[in-house]
Amino acid sequence: MGVAGGEVTVTALTHRGAVRTANEDAVVMGALTIASANMTMPVRCVLPVGEPVILAVADGLGGHAAGEIASEHAVHRMAEMSPRLASPDDVDVLLKNIDEEIKDHATQHTEFSGMGTTVAGLLLNTDGNFWFNVGDSRTYRLEGTRLRQLSQDDSPPLPPSDDGKPVTTNFITQSLGGSGSTAMVPHVGRDNEPDPSAWLMCSDGLSDLVPLEEMERIIAEAGSDEGAVHGLWQAAMEASGRDNISILLARRV
Repeated sequence: MGVAGGEVTVTALTHRGAVRTANEDAVVMGALTIASANMTMPVRCVLPVGEPVILAVADGLGGHAAGEIASEHAVHRMAEMSPRLASPDDVDVLLKNIDEEIKDHATQHTEFSGMGTTVAGLLLNTDGNFWFNVGDSRTYRLEGTRLRQLSQDDSPPLPPSDDGKPVTTNFITQSLGGSGSTAMVPHVGRDNEPDPSAWLMCSDGLSDLVPLEEMERIIAEAGSDEGAVHGLWQAAMEASGRDNISILLARRV
């Protein structure tokens, strides 16, 4: 259970990476959204949790401007609804509504056919802390120096790597919007650990390129949350930076 009220400190960075010409990722922190940005230094904000606060990363899919539109729509809708999200059921309904809205937009604009976005994040309110995701963006709980994944990847299982490097795939089984014909079912769950709590949310531009142990080491050795987020971004860039990179590090007290 989360403590009543309190506050959450959030450190964020979103960047196009070393290869892509545009950033199709977006992030939301309560009423604040960042989309189409190319940040090289993180920003930090402190948000009261007297009313519900949503924190999330969204990774746009579909190429061209389509993914950018889908991810930006998702974070704007989450920011708009953040104060009214009282329960995990509210998050489930909101994500299903966003899914339909993106699909409707793609139907009306054929150049955006198939556009979609992943999402992974948290709802923090006076009743507790709740994680959610659709797709392969991730939410981890930071436990001391260890990262424990809370989100559930919507991607097929992969065989272990022979060289120890992360094995990755661009294929996901569901997203908000997208071209899938089956009903989208969000993953939503409660984080039952007591506060103070810390979490890392990221797009696969980080988690596909930087091994978990390396992410844990960077966070443990950083002197601040800003240093940790910047270090994670640098590690992804040094590992080719072939995708957009978005990172949120949040601490609730």
